[in-house]
Amino acid sequence: MMSLTDNPKLAGLSFYFGAIVVLLVTVFIGILLGNSLSSTGHSDPATIASIDLFLGAILVLLGIRNLFSKGGESSGGTLFKYLNVDKNATNLLKFSRFFTVGLLTFLINFSTAIFVLAASRQIGLAKAGLFPDIFSILVLTLITLVVIEVPLLFFFILPKTAEKAMKPMNKWISKNGSYLIAGFLLAIGILVMYNGAVRLGLF
Repeated sequence: MMSLTDNPKLAGLSFYFGAIVVLLVTVFIGILLGNSLSSTGHSDPATIASIDLFLGAILVLLGIRNLFSKGGESSGGTLFKYLNVDKNATNLLKFSRFFTVGLLTFLINFSTAIFVLAASRQIGLAKAGLFPDIFSILVLTLITLVVIEVPLLFFFILPKTAEKAMKPMNKWISKNGSYLIAGFLLAIGILVMYNGAVRLGLF
């Protein structure tokens, strides 16, 4: 996305803030789920393990789907048209446009939502206190959005090098991105399912 605009820094920051909004809402729901399980007496290992097996299975299925995904050319074309903002447009309009894209992208990114929900549920179950919770949420945000943070930092630290590297990188990610995502989802899903199975005494 940052390679398609004349102002990659503004686009990246806008997209990042939009993604953070959705992530924080998901974290809030996950923490409420963890607190609810704890307060209602359903935080026993068997219940948590069953939830882990369910969430892990969803991640594995999503990983398999990504493995055989064709990339969604039609949706990509629609996105590119939406990102085609007039160079003379105000920064506010550009910000709102990329903010909306970040918001919607992470809103429909079900695999990330499941990952964040599972992690934030653990924060809710732990009941470690305000500052540990804030620190945990910060770390979770940094990990989840690292795919945005790395190119964004790249553009801020080495803007000219970033511009040269971004186009071939964009082509490579477009070609191999589904395999990378599939590998990540399968690895995390299998790990979550394994932890759930261990808690249930299946291993």
